[in-house]
Amino acid sequence: MKAGDTETRDQADEHLQIQVPAVTRHDLGIRAAETREPIRVIVLRALKAYGVTVPEEAISDRRKRRRA
Repeated sequence: MKAGDTETRDQADEHLQIQVPAVTRHDLGIRAAETREPIRVIVLRALKAYGVTVPEEAISDRRKRRRA
């Protein structure tokens, strides 16, 4: 990382790709539809509940909200 970068290593998002059982992916999709949140938010909340360090600001929907 360059000295002039505004994000520190702890704040920057990293790409993580995993494979999960189809039934797990299905349940995540259902939960996402029910809560109207992205799967990313659901997984980050679950990781935090498991004791993994997850910054609070990372647990948010990064998609722009549309006006009604």
